[in-house]
Amino acid sequence: MSENEKTSNNSMDNDQEPQIPESKKNEYSGFLKTLSTFTGDIYSLTCPSFLLSGVSTLEYGQYWADYPELFAHISKPVDEAERAVAVLKWFVSTLYGSFASRKDKEKIEKKPFNPILGEQFLARWESINGCGETVLFSEQVSHHPPVSAIYLENKHAGVTANGHTGQKTQFKATAARIDVIQVGHIIVRLRDYPDKYLIMLPSLQILGLWRGAPYVELSGTSVIQSQNFNTVIEFTGKGWISGEKHTFYSVVRRNGSKDPLFTASGTWSGKSTLENHMTNEKSGFLDVGATHRATPIIEPIEKQNDLESIKLWQHVSKAINEGDFTTASKLKGEIEQRQRDKVKRGEATILQYFDWMEEDEGFLSLYNLIGSKLHLENKYKERGSWVYKGLLFKNNN
Repeated sequence: MSENEKTSNNSMDNDQEPQIPESKKNEYSGFLKTLSTFTGDIYSLTCPSFLLSGVSTLEYGQYWADYPELFAHISKPVDEAERAVAVLKWFVSTLYGSFASRKDKEKIEKKPFNPILGEQFLARWESINGCGETVLFSEQVSHHPPVSAIYLENKHAGVTANGHTGQKTQFKATAARIDVIQVGHIIVRLRDYPDKYLIMLPSLQILGLWRGAPYVELSGTSVIQSQNFNTVIEFTGKGWISGEKHTFYSVVRRNGSKDPLFTASGTWSGKSTLENHMTNEKSGFLDVGATHRATPIIEPIEKQNDLESIKLWQHVSKAINEGDFTTASKLKGEIEQRQRDKVKRGEATILQYFDWMEEDEGFLSLYNLIGSKLHLENKYKERGSWVYKGLLFKNNN
């Protein structure tokens, strides 16, 4: 693990959080005033350039493969309950990169670019310890509202994950936080076993706004549902008096049973433990800070097409990294205006990698098993899924 990653991991447990640079505090205060009077979904609110992260939201799909060996391992256990634990472990391993790994020098939460419709991000990972190559295809399938479709595949291990994600955001002035409801879901499929796993995504909160030290905290309940097992994950954070950041507690049970088979708990940005209630044994589950996150292999910019995220936003990102926020705002605005002009002209965007399945029976059959386990009423009303056109194991719908 690099020194930057170690520093980032350690900072998540450090109460001495970094803050907005002194030179930007007046601009930041003005943004907070605008935020406090804004109504509706704030994803459309223009964010000051110094608060932009320099990457597209679509690139966040790469964190699904921070630990590609854990993704490949899902198909290894012969026991179905242990496969459910393997899915949980892989899902928890995606959270640090997605929600806590900041690469900006201030180590504060910053806003990624809103992808344009049809934008793409492609990556692959070499085989680790014989697990086989892992590949990623992601595409922006909707701009209003923003929805990203993601597909991860390891042919050697016989594992795929197909999902889409979007956000509904609202500023809570009385609590001084931004609430983000993640809509969408992930379905994990296996080649050698009939079980499928539906993963419902947790909600988020962006805290520390008034202190000038914004950070993301997961909140509420997430569920992983298969035909025979369910895993309920409760996310909590640091309260006013006690508690620890980025905490989770999860229980794996057989459908219809109240008896836990496994529990995994700890911090999703650091260490966690697993308890096997059938054997009363405890063991280490994950230790994000001690494990190297795999580096994705991405084609050089000159080989990328014009819709790939890194090539599309390269000059905006360069300006942000150089601190030239005036140029960054200008270039970002030009990209967004081209998108608006295309819509006005009525030009259709043909998606290359994903199709919308209006009635996804594979999703609905698992979602209907969740019932009261998902304590997020009215969170999710879709009946369909964005499905990768080259989806493997199509007979396992």
